[in-house]
This record gives sequence, C-alpha cells and structure tokens, in this order.
Amino acid sequence: MQTLLSPEEIATQAVAEDSPNRLPSTWVFANRAERLRALAGDHAMADFLLFCARIAVAQQQELDRLRPLTPRPDAALLKRCREHGMPPLDAQGGELPEAWFSVLRHLAAALDPYAPQVLQSALLSLPAMARSAMDELARSILRCEEAPETVIELALAPLVGAALQVAWTARALALAESDIPAGFEDSLCPACGAHPVASIVRIGDAGHGVRYATCSLCACEWHVTRIKCVPCHNTKGISYQSLEGRQGEVHPGVKAETCPECHASLKIVSMEKDPLVDAFADDLATLALDMLVDEAGFHRAGRNLFLFTP
Repeated sequence: MQTLLSPEEIATQAVAEDSPNRLPSTWVFANRAERLRALAGDHAMADFLLFCARIAVAQQQELDRLRPLTPRPDAALLKRCREHGMPPLDAQGGELPEAWFSVLRHLAAALDPYAPQVLQSALLSLPAMARSAMDELARSILRCEEAPETVIELALAPLVGAALQVAWTARALALAESDIPAGFEDSLCPACGAHPVASIVRIGDAGHGVRYATCSLCACEWHVTRIKCVPCHNTKGISYQSLEGRQGEVHPGVKAETCPECHASLKIVSMEKDPLVDAFADDLATLALDMLVDEAGFHRAGRNLFLFTP
C-alpha cells in the first residue's frame, strides 16, 4: 500500500535533499531597504520605517566594502563545528571582529544628517567614547543582556546592532552552506548562535512551503518544522494571531505563532501570502502584533537589533 505524505513531510523531505541552511543574499540590506520603504506608505510609524530603510542602505554600502576583506574561517574550526553542531561564527562566546567598529563609524557618518534628535545627540558623544566601552556595549548586545543603562548607550544600541549585523553577515557570506552544521534543528542560528528575528515560509527554489528561521544577526536561515514552537520545540496547541482592521486582516503575510508551553511568540512571515516579505522589515512594521500577543500573555521571542527598551 502506498503511503500518502502530508504537505509538511513532503516539505521536510524536499529540504533534506539539499542543505537545510541558507546563506544571506549579497543584497540582503538593499532588499530590506526597499521593503521598508514599501511598508512605510501610510503606516502610522512611517518616519521610523523610512529611517530604518536609510540604515539598511548604509549597511549595504558597508557590506559591499567589507566582503572582500572578510576571511573564511579556519578549516579545522569549520570541521570541528560541523561534527559537534557548534556555530562557526559564535556571536556570544567568540571574539568581536576588528572590523565592526569601523563599520559603526561609517554608519554614524552616513546617518548623521537624517538621524532623529535623540540619536544625533548620542552621535556627538561617539568620538569621545572609549573603544573599550563600545566593545563592551557590543558584547552585551550579542549576549542578549539587559538593555543599555545610559541614555547615550540606549540611543546608540540600534546603530551598534546594525554594525554588528554587517560584520556577521560579511562573515556568513565567506562561508559555504555546507560549512554550517546541519541536522541539529535548534532555536538558535547554526551559523552564529544568535536568536531568530522571525521565521519565513518560502516559495520557489527554497522549497514551496518550507519554513526557515531567520537569524537576527547574520541573516542566515535554517530549516524548522512548519508547525512547531521554535524556542521550545513544542508541537501541541500551537496557535496563530494576526492583526485585524475594519476591512479585514492587516499585514496578511505576518502572523504571530504562540506556544502554550513556553508562552513565547515568534512571528512567521509567509511568501505564500506576500512574496515580497522580509522577516526583519515586516517584523518592524508589525509591532502592534507584539502588543496584541503580549496582552494575551505571550512574550516576544524574536529579537530585532533595531529595537531596545529601557
């Protein structure tokens, strides 16, 4: 008797034929900027989204500058990481790449004319801040420690996060997909060990209907089961929340996946609903959805390096 496979089993088998991991596009930030501009439209947070688009444009320029200078990791390290399921670009325990600080300075210079007042004030203090203090701020962001304590550090944190994204994305693009550990479906990025910003259901050559978690730091993606809590791996009682307006669903390509076991919420963006979605950009455009699920008792599990709260 022939056994019929469910759509999820078909998708899982399809992704297993190739690497379950996806490297970022070399145009990841340019594509993100375009999406942010499109989402801004008549959005209530249009100014914020448009400034985030400016950040992404500057990030793309820095990525283009940094990529030729970024070395491939040591072959022995890559082999050891593949064997033991360890991220070769370890963000929480590894050293900061030297280039990150030059990226920060270049981003600050590019964005200064357009920065909101609170950021402009912080940028004036940047030249006088010790490199050691900035490195410590960067490490605290990578380790998911508490929000920065001072007003200046809090204002600079998204820009520091943007610089770290560029540095780690450049490092990720120096890898091959086969360099990233496979077969260890986890809640953290197999390339760098950072948290996801959201997950994305892809179409096309990535496998129609196949779901990937998208790294908040290096923009790599890794395959995750379609109906499964990414943080705790629970598969029972998973629910989906969306934004509703007077004329129906708002942002139909974005839902919040909620788990009754760990009470976490992680957004899932669907290219089946909107082929232009970007996990990072669409997360920023749907902060109202986070408020909705927070009121329902679920905490945000996705991490967006442009968002910090005191």
